[in-house]
Amino acid sequence: MTVRAVRQGCALLAFAAALTIGAASVASAQSQITVVVAVAAGGSSDIGLRTIAAKVEQMGGPRIIVEARPGGGGVTATLGVKDAAPDGRTLLLGSYATFVVNPAMGSAQYDPIADFQPITTLFSFPVMMAVPAALEAKSVSEFIALAKRKSGGLSYASQGVGTAGHLLGELFAKSSGAPIVHVPYRGAAPAVIDLVAGRVDMMFVGVLPSKQHLESGALRALAVTSKTRMQEVPDAQTMAEAGHPDVDSEFVWFGLMAPAKTPESVLKNLHDLFAKAATSPDVQAKLASQGISAGASTPAELAARIKADTAKFAPLIKASGVKK
Repeated sequence: MTVRAVRQGCALLAFAAALTIGAASVASAQSQITVVVAVAAGGSSDIGLRTIAAKVEQMGGPRIIVEARPGGGGVTATLGVKDAAPDGRTLLLGSYATFVVNPAMGSAQYDPIADFQPITTLFSFPVMMAVPAALEAKSVSEFIALAKRKSGGLSYASQGVGTAGHLLGELFAKSSGAPIVHVPYRGAAPAVIDLVAGRVDMMFVGVLPSKQHLESGALRALAVTSKTRMQEVPDAQTMAEAGHPDVDSEFVWFGLMAPAKTPESVLKNLHDLFAKAATSPDVQAKLASQGISAGASTPAELAARIKADTAKFAPLIKASGVKK
């Protein structure tokens, strides 16, 4: 073999190697998905997503990178995904807050319907209507009667303006006619501290985060916002049983979104993969132990939920006059 032939052979081998590396890089990129979340790592929604993502990988799916982009009330993360390439590699963990509350409050710079493609819901959070143990009301009806009897009514704490606790309080006030005054806090922790101390009269709050206060007797659950009673507080009625079916937490959902114009074939593959993970018995059991209800929906069902929740809450939010 001549020197020239050897050189040509080496060049061909190098070219082939470059093609192989390039193809591997493309395959690697296609087998990796980034899901952006609008909250800091470690919260309940972040835990829920990471649990489902781990199941996706376990089932042989792509590697999932969970990227936290907190700030701006969720607008920062949402806009980042809106402007991402519509190839299924960058997704958003959307929620009632980013897709219903923000647009209703005028704080969104995006159209939740036109700018995104729903994929599936992943989980939701049932909560309880809790009161301090010292409050004389032992039921929802007694709470309403006390609020109507007491001068100035009663107060209810929330995790902040536009949060689930705030919206549930507004729904309850509308449904019951009880005079209750909203006291927003910066997060659940300081609100629960004041609730336990009796400085506020009621709060819609997660059962598991408040478990120690329930067990110590510092808090009492009057009702839960889920469709069925919760095993953690079996004696607490559902809000429907208490006569207020509109006060439910089905709207406290989190779901997977893709940028608009993502191909249908890509959306279908993503839906099938994440829906299977979210409905697997082991994932549902693991998340249930942390107060998270995992499940799935079709893209059409998620789109319909956004529209229905907007129709339900936008007038309520605007009537309350709250702004972020």
